[in-house]
Amino acid sequence: MNLFTYVKSQLSILKVVNEYTVLKRAGLYWKGTCPFHNEKTASFTVSPHKEIFYCFGCHIGGDVIAFVANIEHCTPMEAAKQLIERYGLSIPDDLAIENSSKTTEERNRYYELCKLVSLWLHQILLKHHAPMAYLTDRNITKESINYFTLGYFPGGPAAIKTLLSFMQSHHFLADDLIQANILSQGKTVLYSPFEERILFPIKDHLGRFCGFGGRIFKPTDERAKYYNSRENAYFTKGNLLFGLDLAKQAIQKQESVFLVEGYTDCIAMVQHGFPNTVATLGTSCTVEHLTALTRYAQKLYVLYDGDAAGQEAMLRLTQLCWQVNLEPQVIILPRQEDPASFLKKGNDIAPFIAQAQDIFVFFIQTMGNEFATKTLNEKLRLTRKIIDIINTIDDPLKQDILLQKAATTLNIPFQSLKDALKGTKSQVHKPVASTPTKPMESYPTLEKKIFFAIMQNIQIFNRENEEYLLEYLPEPFCAILTQLKHAKDKNPSLDFTQFFDMLKYEDQQCVSKILLEGEQDASPADFEQLLMHLQKKHWKQIVQATKVKLTQLEHTADKEKVEKILNNFLELKKKLLHKNLST
Repeated sequence: MNLFTYVKSQLSILKVVNEYTVLKRAGLYWKGTCPFHNEKTASFTVSPHKEIFYCFGCHIGGDVIAFVANIEHCTPMEAAKQLIERYGLSIPDDLAIENSSKTTEERNRYYELCKLVSLWLHQILLKHHAPMAYLTDRNITKESINYFTLGYFPGGPAAIKTLLSFMQSHHFLADDLIQANILSQGKTVLYSPFEERILFPIKDHLGRFCGFGGRIFKPTDERAKYYNSRENAYFTKGNLLFGLDLAKQAIQKQESVFLVEGYTDCIAMVQHGFPNTVATLGTSCTVEHLTALTRYAQKLYVLYDGDAAGQEAMLRLTQLCWQVNLEPQVIILPRQEDPASFLKKGNDIAPFIAQAQDIFVFFIQTMGNEFATKTLNEKLRLTRKIIDIINTIDDPLKQDILLQKAATTLNIPFQSLKDALKGTKSQVHKPVASTPTKPMESYPTLEKKIFFAIMQNIQIFNRENEEYLLEYLPEPFCAILTQLKHAKDKNPSLDFTQFFDMLKYEDQQCVSKILLEGEQDASPADFEQLLMHLQKKHWKQIVQATKVKLTQLEHTADKEKVEKILNNFLELKKKLLHKNLST
């Protein structure tokens, strides 16, 4: 047993996949929308009894290792390590991962340190009136304080001393806190940049504490409003979203997500019945953020501040959407309002959600504001910018709809914009999912049924039938069965999981697709019937091949071999003539 086989034996693929997309039972299998590409009709299928998946839309398939490797954009080994860490798997010594124990230990120790600091800060907050009063004034409830593990870092040497004592009891020293940028070394004393700030612990999508966002709350505090942890190997703001670990189940259930700019905006939305809300960490939204969200839902509502900065952020977001095949809906709040302030006043956000605008339409309207008053050069620049964005869209009909919207907004003839679009050579290249070299639909149904039956029960592939199967099944079936033959020669008790591990990724996709196309098990009797159909289909070739074999042996004295070939041939002929081969 190798590491991959062991990891898979300890996990259910349903449990892992359900963290990324919603699956519903469909006969023997489970189905849902694909987390790898944008689709409206569910084509993503998981087989619990075979522990494999396949998407009939983008043609990505495999086992749980392949799933994590694809969705987290990492190698199979990195995927295995992530699963080991995420689910706390205990790996036998003979399967230990070489040269990785130190790195894994360092990472886990960093996450543990951040978790302990978060718990300490949370307990401190609950004991201090001033920060609690500030949060209450911001309409942040005690339930939300606990739900998001909000904290407070008091000022002064006494607080540092208390923190050090607490961390030492858990085997962490001052140097560990300095390396994690929780504390800094002054000329004579230790201090923290988070002192006198309310702390928002930041976790990754797996719920591991990895950083902090600190906000001032005293009216006399003239420091920057927010201070985030410094970036390191385990904390990158462009990859993390506040609240995603808590929101992802609600996102999957509601098939939509709200994206806001700030921590308090996120908390306010959750309090008002929108648990499927996440926030960026005080930075612009990145492709990595959007990619992370598309793993859980295809419907994204962008809810940024109603000021000029918020509008500019949404314009930047428009130019990222094509890279992840996503079209967010923009919710436009009144000017000078953010979600937290708007909800605090008792306003209902539902009507604004109902009036959400397609982000491309929003882009055109915003870019076209006061277009008539701009100079010729400004008009040309803005028009070209709009055309470049429309050019990234694949659907010609949608392109025409947006061009018509642009023509009306800018007061430019539609045909002029259409001609300009035709003359634009897009420099954009969208990632294309890997597909099999030959569409699986092009293989004959009989051959696919036979391969399906063998993959359902690899023990029915044996020396008695391998000659016909390896000769008359097409590629890639023949190549995969050749590998199965060699593997069974070495290990007669080989099971499906062990064999699946041996296959190349492309072959795993082929096997996954064939298995998940079928809706029922294939019995040995079914297989025998299918094999006879194959033999009848290729009867002329079998006759010719038998003649060739006999010709090659006619000058030898191996009468026993000649007799065996003849007997096998006559037995097969008799069986095919007398057996009822109903289709």
